[in-house]
Amino acid sequence: MPAPQPTLLSDDELTELDTLLLSDDDDRLPIDEAHGFITAQLISRSPSSDTDIIEEICGDATFASSDDLKRVTQLLLQMRDEIATSLQANEPFEPLVIEEEEDGEIFEDYEGWCFGFMLGVTHQSAQWDNISKAQEELLTPIAQLALLHTQEEEDEEGMDEEEYALCVELLPGAVNSLYSNWENQ
Repeated sequence: MPAPQPTLLSDDELTELDTLLLSDDDDRLPIDEAHGFITAQLISRSPSSDTDIIEEICGDATFASSDDLKRVTQLLLQMRDEIATSLQANEPFEPLVIEEEEDGEIFEDYEGWCFGFMLGVTHQSAQWDNISKAQEELLTPIAQLALLHTQEEEDEEGMDEEEYALCVELLPGAVNSLYSNWENQ
């Protein structure tokens, strides 16, 4: 009998989770960074507990009510299960990205997801410090886009559109390959 599939987060649930996480954005990761963080945790097969993952994403922030905390926990764990199922199925990976508007144009912002992923790498540095040279190369486009996230905060120059598009194009394959390579270690 096949394992039950996780319920996918609806657009309304994603919006609800984003709103709850952003209600105190000083200490919490936004939804795209949380998605990246969880993905890195799952790739490294780290033994992080549910509580540890929630604490890393939510920081020391408090919620307006215990119901809000329960709901955030439920939605984040549902997101984790959804990501895990996608990675295990070896489907083309889709990072959760935020759409932003600039000069009347809407574009997808991958830097936040990549930044969250690299936070997950840092959080599990003992596992990630021992990766192979091939895995380091797979991590490169994620690290480059994560660096843009910090450069934006400091108003530094980023990469040109062509380089950005290439890094974005490499993301799904890099995530799937990192997951597969880790499994084969």
